[in-house]
Amino acid sequence: MKIIKSLLVACLITVTGTTVSVAKTSIVYNETPAKTICIKNPAAADVNKFFSTSTVMFFEVYKPGSKEDFMKILKSFKDDKNVESVSEGNVAGDYHGMTIVLKSAKDKAWFINQFKKAGLGHIKINNNPIVEIEKM
Repeated sequence: MKIIKSLLVACLITVTGTTVSVAKTSIVYNETPAKTICIKNPAAADVNKFFSTSTVMFFEVYKPGSKEDFMKILKSFKDDKNVESVSEGNVAGDYHGMTIVLKSAKDKAWFINQFKKAGLGHIKINNNPIVEIEKM
């Protein structure tokens, strides 16, 4: 009888734990999605300040696609009147670097809009989890 009671309690705990984990709304990416922006900069800990004070931005794009796809991403930034220059950086495995020089500092909303125009959907800043561009 004690075994049956122990099994029932274990099942109850398992079901309750499963129910709680299903109720969460956060998304955890087990694998980095293609066309993810990766920024490795200690100043990026405060995202609002980082994007609004910097006129030179270096980041990498994870798996941007073919060379032509990456050139389209670069071109989307070059076409903006607020961008002074865009240069292609080094390629390290699946990571393609790029540097953007702005004429004047822009806010986070401007970067979100530009990233969307370029077809980039996710961002990873330092060791933080990957999030959608709109939620950074």
